[in-house]
Amino acid sequence: MKKLLSDISFEVKKAVKKEIGSVNEALSSCQKMDGIMDTLVTISGKIKELENKNTYLTNQNKYLELKIDATEQYIGNLEQKQLNNTFEVAGVPEIKDENTEIILNTLATKLNIVKKEITTVKRLKGKNGKEGVIQLSLKQEEQVDQWIKAARKVTTLVVDIVSCPDPAIAKTKIMIRRALTSANKTLLWQAKQKLKKFKSEFDVFKTNDRK
Repeated sequence: MKKLLSDISFEVKKAVKKEIGSVNEALSSCQKMDGIMDTLVTISGKIKELENKNTYLTNQNKYLELKIDATEQYIGNLEQKQLNNTFEVAGVPEIKDENTEIILNTLATKLNIVKKEITTVKRLKGKNGKEGVIQLSLKQEEQVDQWIKAARKVTTLVVDIVSCPDPAIAKTKIMIRRALTSANKTLLWQAKQKLKKFKSEFDVFKTNDRK
């Protein structure tokens, strides 16, 4: 009987120890889970903080981009305004020891316009192997309008301005146009390219529509 009680007591102690071990293990797991949850809360807080910083920086970047665009546009307008009394003569071939005064006198006679109050005349350096234009600045913007309007009424060729020109370019048309900043020249070129593409696509559309 004693042995039986002893065996039962041993088994009970063994079972109790096992259960206590399981409880301790469960408590340890709970503590670890609590630690993980605390870590997740901390990480979530940091992620939220970073998201807020990212939103702030994105908004600041957009603001600065708008500020830069506005500043560039303002500067561009100022630069263009400085050219309001300036125009260009394009298509006149450059010759050695050329006299721009003689060229202008000949051009003015051809256009039947009085050449007066010209402040500066200079031949600009060409780009990408192209001939540079002759740039003229006048005292008043209205005088620029007179030159441009006169040029629209009369077709002027190289042979009309230059003595004994190269036959290959003798019939090339001389162009008179307002002076533009580099940025505005680029915008004008892009607009012309888009218009050219649109006209080409429209012609294709009309051709297909007739079939």
